[in-house]
Amino acid sequence: MARQIPWDTEVFGFSVAQIETLEVVDPSSVSDDYRKFQDWLDAREIKIASCRLPHDRLRESMFLESKGFRFIEMVLHPKIEKLQSLDFLPDNLIAIPALANDLPALREIAEHAFSHERYHIDPRLDPRLGDARYGQWVVNTLSHPRQRLLKVMEGDRIAALFIVESKENQSVYWHLTAIAPQWQGRGYGWRVWRMMLRHHQAEGQDGVMTTISARNVAVLNLYVKLGFRFLQPEMTFHWVRESG
Repeated sequence: MARQIPWDTEVFGFSVAQIETLEVVDPSSVSDDYRKFQDWLDAREIKIASCRLPHDRLRESMFLESKGFRFIEMVLHPKIEKLQSLDFLPDNLIAIPALANDLPALREIAEHAFSHERYHIDPRLDPRLGDARYGQWVVNTLSHPRQRLLKVMEGDRIAALFIVESKENQSVYWHLTAIAPQWQGRGYGWRVWRMMLRHHQAEGQDGVMTTISARNVAVLNLYVKLGFRFLQPEMTFHWVRESG
């Protein structure tokens, strides 16, 4: 099953799709099914299609690669539980809801904070697509019905942004996390992430989960230091239509 992704399509200016589910059950018929999918891509003039698979779905990953998909990244899912039982040192950093007049600064952060994720590392794609994607995500979140845009402040300066969503069982999902580029490499990662855990703890939440690229070693070590554990990883694949 696949679907078009309207938000990426709008930002990129061309059609983008995502395979939602894929299972190779009968190798003798899978090629026929794929031809129907290829016709669907052609009919909608899809230029980029992505698929994310559990790490152990090798039959499906090999099939995708035989059809021109390319492995791009492995993603990890850090998760921490029992926040209410943990102690976090106080800090002068605070997280507060962003306002409309914060959007230019927060968009600027999002457009320059990322370099490890799939739209920046696929050599066939212009990395400016990734910049635009994350910048627009920040703008859209301010009117999103479920996601919240938070700005992390030290005094009157914005140090970071978080896009968060409350889930079931008193848990929170971090959709997007970014430190302002000029604050990176100065020890703020540990302080900001720890403060955010304390922030959710004060809200009454008891768990946090997110998704990160496995190639982002610095943030991987940060999550380990904070006590997160990791769920089963997933593989990300891209198909990119050849020009002409």
